[in-house]
Amino acid sequence: MLRERSQLLQRLLFALDIVLIGVAWVLAWVVRFEVLDPPEWVPLTRYLVFLPPVLVLWSAVFLLSGLYQARRAQRLPLVVFAISRAVFLGLLASVTATFFYREFSFSRLHMLLFGVITSLLLVGTRGAIYLVLRGARAQGRNIRRVLIVGAGPAGQRLARAFRQYPWMGFEVLGFLDDRPAAAFTNGSSLPAPHLGDPHDLGAVMDHLADEGHRVDLVYAALPLSAAALIEQIAAQVAVRTAQLCLVPDLFHLDLLLHTRVSEVDGLPVLHLIDEAPFDLRRVVKRALDVAFALAVLAVLSPLFLAIALAVKLSSPGPVFYRQERMSLNGQTFKMLKFRSMPIDAEAGSGAVWAKPGERRATRVGAFLRRTSLDELPQFLNVLKGDMSVVGPRPERPVFIERFRHEIPGYMLRHKVRAGITGWAQVNGWRGNTSLSKRIEYDLYYIQHWSLAFDLKIMALTVWKGFVNENAY
Repeated sequence: MLRERSQLLQRLLFALDIVLIGVAWVLAWVVRFEVLDPPEWVPLTRYLVFLPPVLVLWSAVFLLSGLYQARRAQRLPLVVFAISRAVFLGLLASVTATFFYREFSFSRLHMLLFGVITSLLLVGTRGAIYLVLRGARAQGRNIRRVLIVGAGPAGQRLARAFRQYPWMGFEVLGFLDDRPAAAFTNGSSLPAPHLGDPHDLGAVMDHLADEGHRVDLVYAALPLSAAALIEQIAAQVAVRTAQLCLVPDLFHLDLLLHTRVSEVDGLPVLHLIDEAPFDLRRVVKRALDVAFALAVLAVLSPLFLAIALAVKLSSPGPVFYRQERMSLNGQTFKMLKFRSMPIDAEAGSGAVWAKPGERRATRVGAFLRRTSLDELPQFLNVLKGDMSVVGPRPERPVFIERFRHEIPGYMLRHKVRAGITGWAQVNGWRGNTSLSKRIEYDLYYIQHWSLAFDLKIMALTVWKGFVNENAY
């Protein structure tokens, strides 16, 4: 019954959207030709003639956009984004179609108003429906009953998420796992009852149905090694009316990064280690990098000139030191620093890490290192796109070739653009400190990255100052 209601709701929502599109078409005409007083008035009947083709075109666009797929766990901002995208595509299709129709010239302002009004009507309606359903589910109505096969970390996390967010409308009836319930205590009980062995799934579902608790969804939260068991579960669910979802338990893999699911010729592909997606947040991050770098270079230009003069007078050689480093996707670049050592400092030793007590730096260079002022030219690297303001610190390829085999996950730090400062640095992991801890903090940053996290790191960099006991 619940699934029938869900399908009915989707059909009603589709019908409501079509009505709202028609209303928006008329309202756009009213605003354009009655409110704004155009130089040439066009009767409403002229636009109503084109309303049926517009409705057919927008219906196709909305259906292809996937607006009517049931997504209980989707948050309101994603709903708004999906509607906005569908409206944009519909408007683009409409404008393209009118371009080939030469017998009548549509008002461009009318089309713009049509897109804006449609967006407002659809977002407002969906928002109201979303809030009503969310409230009803939080009060125990419109609920879907769930069984989770697998009481490992993934299964327990799933159950706790359903409990933490009741507005999604999922009630976890229990777990099925081949281990006894006592095996999962560890000081706290399972977030739902242990109902038996996964091989008894069919019998458990029938028993619950007899008691008036028909199972709507079965989540198989199992490791990929349990392929045979997953096949048995699918066979038992297939002869009943429940839906089956697979949640691969990959928590034993510590090196997951930017995981996502794609499709190749109908085959689902799970990307366990992937590149960072290009989205609006990345564009904003890049814009923030450029703006901040320009501001720093403008404000500190007198300091730049003073440091450049001091470096030039301290020893023969150029003001800047260019060193090969590795950044996003393994691309190398020349990182800029104010020169802190004589030009022949590594002539005999080759590439070595800076360490406490070394005497290679000039007197001016030692001061620049202790205060991190030698890093300021890297804002030029930020402008060029080689680096970001915040990110894992770039390393020299000669060291990377060694570390990549010694430290698990080391190369994952190159899935994002290298930075001037980072989460590891503001927590004291810089210089000749534990490289494993530094990578741990770098991976934490990548996995939990957000614009707010970047701003926090930038603020901590300023708050804690640039002088650090590990900078030498």
